[in-house]
Amino acid sequence: MENSIDLKALWSQQPVPKADKEALLKKLGKLKAQKRRDFIIANVCLIATSVFIGWIWFYYQPEYITTKAGIVLVILAMMVYLFVYNKLIPLYKALDAGQLNRAYLDNLLQIKQREQFMQTTMTNLYFAMLSLGLGLYMYEYSSRMELVWAVIVYAVTTGWIAFNWFYFRPRHINKSRQKLDSIIRQLQEIKNQLEE
Repeated sequence: MENSIDLKALWSQQPVPKADKEALLKKLGKLKAQKRRDFIIANVCLIATSVFIGWIWFYYQPEYITTKAGIVLVILAMMVYLFVYNKLIPLYKALDAGQLNRAYLDNLLQIKQREQFMQTTMTNLYFAMLSLGLGLYMYEYSSRMELVWAVIVYAVTTGWIAFNWFYFRPRHINKSRQKLDSIIRQLQEIKNQLEE
């Protein structure tokens, strides 16, 4: 009696589960709905924040040029980020779940590439401009404080920015990438099944 079993042959005989097109369409629908909410929330929050910062400038009339430069830099950071971020909207609108074809996959890959640009280059620029703007803005008010309180205010602000940079930003990026990568992987599986 032969005890050698050909595991490779047994493995190749196993039925391979086909990618579920309906589950993929549901995931795509959820992704588009989530991205629509993200676009609305980002636009409303950053525009409202910019208006509020502009109101602060108008109402409190800062004296130092550094404060005014800080306000301009913070608002500019938000507007530049929104300008580039909103360029993703047409790409998501162009996703037509009715046709899962090569063009659809190419569109998802283009979205992935643009999101990587947003998550790296634009986010780095946004945080740099925001940090510099906050530092300039706070100078006028911290210069009127005792040194201990000024150091505390700058330390807390720097800590909050660092916490966002090193904790929230990577989590958000990973979560977003995993969702998109999962959909792209499933779409490629369906495409490969149709070509067989």
